[in-house]
Amino acid sequence: MDREALERGLVRRLLDHIAHRTTDLADAVLEVPADVYSPERHAEEVEALFRDQPLVLCLSGALPEPGSFRTVDVLGTPILLTRDNDGQVHALLNACRHRGVRVADGAGEAVRFTCPFHAWTYNLKGDLLRMPSAGAFEGMCKEDKGLVELPVAEGHGLVIGRLTPGPIPEVEAYLGPGLADELAMLDFADWLPHGEPHVHRVAANWKVTLDTFRENYHFDYLHRKTLATYAYGGVLTFDPFGRHLRNCSALRSIDALRDVPEEEWGDVGQHFSYQYALFPNTSLTLDARHVELWQILPVDEASSEVIHTSYFRPDLGEEELAKAAEMAPWICETVVDGEDFWVAGRTEPGVRTGLLDTVVFGRNEPAPQHLHYGFEETLKAARRAR
Repeated sequence: MDREALERGLVRRLLDHIAHRTTDLADAVLEVPADVYSPERHAEEVEALFRDQPLVLCLSGALPEPGSFRTVDVLGTPILLTRDNDGQVHALLNACRHRGVRVADGAGEAVRFTCPFHAWTYNLKGDLLRMPSAGAFEGMCKEDKGLVELPVAEGHGLVIGRLTPGPIPEVEAYLGPGLADELAMLDFADWLPHGEPHVHRVAANWKVTLDTFRENYHFDYLHRKTLATYAYGGVLTFDPFGRHLRNCSALRSIDALRDVPEEEWGDVGQHFSYQYALFPNTSLTLDARHVELWQILPVDEASSEVIHTSYFRPDLGEEELAKAAEMAPWICETVVDGEDFWVAGRTEPGVRTGLLDTVVFGRNEPAPQHLHYGFEETLKAARRAR
């Protein structure tokens, strides 16, 4: 895959939309029944879309070296991610096999993990190494009491896994060939986390929260004093990859290319951002300096949480690093918390009064339409399987 050709093609599309005040469009308006936000639907989605699907757990850079570990909590499942001395990633239930106590917190480097309750000790692969007073457990098979393994796989900068034991997911199959090739080309596997993950609490159904990432029709209104000064609103490319998708947004700096011959454009990557939706719940925004990982998780039918982690390109110069570090909290706190998640919370209790029969996605919102079609198809398949 030719990155320069891809990016110039995307920039041409964005410049054409800006010139003609257009955007990529869906075939028709989509009206989704408002009962997709009901308690019954919530329970069904948790099983079919989250417990029965591969999920992005982190990016590869979160486990940069052998001996690295990171803990994550997904839908009430505490997970300990490790990279062993051979470089292999493991996903382990973060619960001691003695009494279920968490054996680790946060992230860092370790040789072993020791439960704070009774000092049962495990290695990076989850094997039980020792128990104080081992003679008191005579007759118990120590080899069977390692940390519970969860299916996990790594590829193209992603660590994906399942919340329940079962077959190991295949990254290539999860992404599909087109998207796998594209993420491999973007080459962000060694980009490192900047600071600690930030957990956002959102007073809205997880799909409402997710939808705020998937269109920029709202930029010129909700973000008119913030993001609209930095990026174009109402202008978005849309390309599906199976149930995943890619949007691209134009930064205001793209104006510098309007009257310049294409052979003089140089590196156009600085003038737009890649915005991926990885089914069912992950938003991945990437530009020349950094990646923003947003993992949108349901809490109950009326609330959600978002785990947000920034990853920076490791070879950034001091000036670029300072600029990226300055932008990250502005996006996180001012724009996303202060505007996107604020307005998401204002859907409650309106969407569950029973007085709204549908919510509407216009033709200028093809990405959320694509995701909602995917949710419905997955739920129908789960119902047939039952």
